[in-house]
Amino acid sequence: MVLRVDGHGWSLGSVEAGHCSAATKAAIKCALEASSEFDSTQIVVSMLGDFVVLEGFVRCRGDDELAVDVAAAIVGPTHVHNRLLCRGFPKRPN
Repeated sequence: MVLRVDGHGWSLGSVEAGHCSAATKAAIKCALEASSEFDSTQIVVSMLGDFVVLEGFVRCRGDDELAVDVAAAIVGPTHVHNRLLCRGFPKRPN
């Protein structure tokens, strides 16, 4: 796959939307940290062109889907790649 990126880190889709990949990445990191539904301290957010890649670990099954939902709310569901691994601990009771 070939990505066209200029010297400032702007991809074509980001330019059209008026956002750079650094701003998108920062927005997703902040949104993940603000979510009180799960622990996002071991989630790494990276950009691959117009796509957000979520990597790392989440504590409970289902937390990976919550993290993807947070990112999808910012960039859209078709622009999120989930590479998160669940540690398999049971959900904590509310």
